[in-house]
Amino acid sequence: MPEPLPLFDAHLHPEALTDQDLESMRFFGVERALVVAHHFPEPTAKGLRQHFDQLVEKQLPRLERLGIRAWAALGVHPRCIPRRGLSEVLGHLPDYFEGGRVVALGETGLHVGGEEEEEAFLEQLALARQLKLRVVVHTPLKDKERHTRRILTLLRQSGLLPSRALVDHANARTVRTILEVGHWAGLTLHPEALQADRAVALVRRLGSERLVLDSDAGDGAGDILGLARTANLLGKAKLSERIVRRVTRDNAARFFQIHD
Repeated sequence: MPEPLPLFDAHLHPEALTDQDLESMRFFGVERALVVAHHFPEPTAKGLRQHFDQLVEKQLPRLERLGIRAWAALGVHPRCIPRRGLSEVLGHLPDYFEGGRVVALGETGLHVGGEEEEEAFLEQLALARQLKLRVVVHTPLKDKERHTRRILTLLRQSGLLPSRALVDHANARTVRTILEVGHWAGLTLHPEALQADRAVALVRRLGSERLVLDSDAGDGAGDILGLARTANLLGKAKLSERIVRRVTRDNAARFFQIHD
């Protein structure tokens, strides 16, 4: 059996995965991963800080123990905006970016839209601009095109450099627009979002510039081997090894400025 390509899963929620899940991902090539802050029921300011601490203090070492080098993105998901205390949470966020293990703000963005989500998104973009951070931006499964258009408008209004935003969970109808305005685009290999063969077709059409593949594993009924399966299909589609490495590893490392 040939050695699998080394992979960087740029969107992972390991707190919902078992050690066996993570061991399987490592066996099939995932050597690096970005752990992304998620949503949970009835969020509070205290609960969000506990979530951030758990990701940094428990999940990152857990992944390392299982053979996966890991970093984190921390932010307030649009489904996890607290009724009170958002400013308190954002006031503590800069502390996490010291030390090099937290490399981006996220995931933030819009889910159902509306004033509350937009205000929380803009506050986090302002923080990212102030601290010169990369941002992982969530786009929802439902009504994706409309919400993506609004997200791109808010990103432009925020003044954040386009090259510092990875707009994730893109699909065939949104990915080109995301790339055309200068952002990075994430293609999420998830049964409810994008099948591996469709991702291969998009890479063949778009090339590899500013395109990042990820799994979103740990969010619902995901596919822990989606990234590995797609890497294999990309090779079978006669795409060059350079292109395959870019979209499955190198681009993520470049966007998050990870050099080790």
